[in-house]
Amino acid sequence: MPVVNCRAVPLSTDTKKEAGLYMCPVYKTEDRGQTYVCTAQLKTKHPPAKWVLAGVALILDVEGVSDSYGPGK
Repeated sequence: MPVVNCRAVPLSTDTKKEAGLYMCPVYKTEDRGQTYVCTAQLKTKHPPAKWVLAGVALILDVEGVSDSYGPGK
């Protein structure tokens, strides 16, 4: 995933679900679970179920960086 510029926008009030969006979970680290941050709406040409079954998620951690700041370091 490339660097992503995020901005907050108000949610629309219509309840229609867009077929071309995958509601991707975002986590701080690969541990997932307790490191959940938010949900990112990613455009997709495939059905969102494909990405759900594949377990696709975004990880905010840069490999090797958080390891040097972990407990006991």
